[in-house]
Amino acid sequence: MRFLSLGALKALVVLLAGALAAASCGRGSAPPGEHAAPAPAGPPGHALDVSAAAGPPGLSADGAAEVRASPATGVEVLDEELVDQDGRPVRLRELARGRVLAVNFIFTTCTTICSPMTAIFGRLQAELGGALDRDVRLVSISLDPAMDTPERLNAYAEKFGRRKGWSFLTGRRERVNRVLDALGGRAPIKERHAPITLIGREAEGRWTRVEGIAPPGRLADEVRAFLSPRGAAARSAGGG
Repeated sequence: MRFLSLGALKALVVLLAGALAAASCGRGSAPPGEHAAPAPAGPPGHALDVSAAAGPPGLSADGAAEVRASPATGVEVLDEELVDQDGRPVRLRELARGRVLAVNFIFTTCTTICSPMTAIFGRLQAELGGALDRDVRLVSISLDPAMDTPERLNAYAEKFGRRKGWSFLTGRRERVNRVLDALGGRAPIKERHAPITLIGREAEGRWTRVEGIAPPGRLADEVRAFLSPRGAAARSAGGG
């Protein structure tokens, strides 16, 4: 009888763990009628340690993150009115005007990939530096608008150190669903949604779809690919 080597056994364990964890974003969530608290996120202004939080989903046999980036077609930014974490009406198209948009899809009672993805956006803010808000907008859209009220999103956002330039959006379910459908981020079963980040320029109709738990540096590189060097130079020369 042949036995697996230690390396092969480790690879098999990681692959199985990844498959099981990816099957359900909400495994371990509260039973119907009860609400699970958001995953631990550290004190306000301090994002999670992504290396510890990411867990099995999206891992390859050697433990490295499997991240795939590809052009996204058919993406549309609707002129729908949603609501941000402060309860203010917001139109995604306005957030995208003249800026690169980076969008992910989360919900506050998710117990697996949502906290790592939100923590990564928290660290992406620092990677972007002064480009955040001026040239780039980060947007996290709730997949559970009935549960995720502005107040709940605000408390969740604070745990990840949200700064100006990063919006958490919710709203009427039908409006949120239309926005999600147009972006390609809707999941029929929210607990099984995939880790996706959408990056692009609405005015140009050019988008990249990043699949997997991408580290902040990787997302920053994808965002910078959409920043125009000519436009950045002009803003610098003009003091803006």
